[in-house]
Amino acid sequence: MPELALEELLIIAIALGVGGLAKGMTGLGLPMVAVPVLAGFLGVERAVMTMVLPILVLNIWLMWTLRDQRSKVPEIPWMVGASVPGVFLGASILYLASERLLAIVLGIWIFAYLVFRALHPTMQLEGKRRKRAAPVVGFAAGSMQAATGISAPLLVPFVDALRLEPRTYVFMVATVFTAQTTTHFLVMLGLNAYSLEQLTESFFAVIPAIAFAQIGSRLRDHVDAELFGRVTRVIMFLMACRLLYGAWAG
Repeated sequence: MPELALEELLIIAIALGVGGLAKGMTGLGLPMVAVPVLAGFLGVERAVMTMVLPILVLNIWLMWTLRDQRSKVPEIPWMVGASVPGVFLGASILYLASERLLAIVLGIWIFAYLVFRALHPTMQLEGKRRKRAAPVVGFAAGSMQAATGISAPLLVPFVDALRLEPRTYVFMVATVFTAQTTTHFLVMLGLNAYSLEQLTESFFAVIPAIAFAQIGSRLRDHVDAELFGRVTRVIMFLMACRLLYGAWAG
């Protein structure tokens, strides 16, 4: 495992803080911002495993603080139920696949998400289509979450298409992410994939993420989330370029 300089640790802490801020405001952003940055210093597999506890803690916190919204999203049981077996598949991919392959998959899926957002800014699902899509999206998102640390490229277009209110939106994604990350964490423990050092890294990564997530939550009603989302997507684009360049150049 690489030894990190103080400057590199500071960059990682800033990435965790920025991701936590975005997470607190929109329910998204922590893995999308932090995983590519950590992967640039630690490698993809170590970055994904380090982010498991921060993602889990922040999603549980958001789910609990917004629990009054649960009656507004009847699709959640279908998505959660389907995401759990998806996590088992994705965790196996993470444990067995090469780091180069994971870097390529992560970069491509980030680009795919950005292209989808550009081509389909106003997608809407209603009625039976909404119910049928939920378990499919849940399974695919669970697989992607465990394999790459990011499921938003699959989950976010679906949730956006439901046209939910901001608080309901954040509650829904936080609940699905909680189910995915809890299962992912338990699978990794069952595979003995975590060392004491990795668990310690993951624990300390929670600190900057949760601190800034609370700030983001307070700012939710006062900051233009769309503008912040655009900045996050620019960061995603740059980090995806770095991941793909490193994977193919190496």
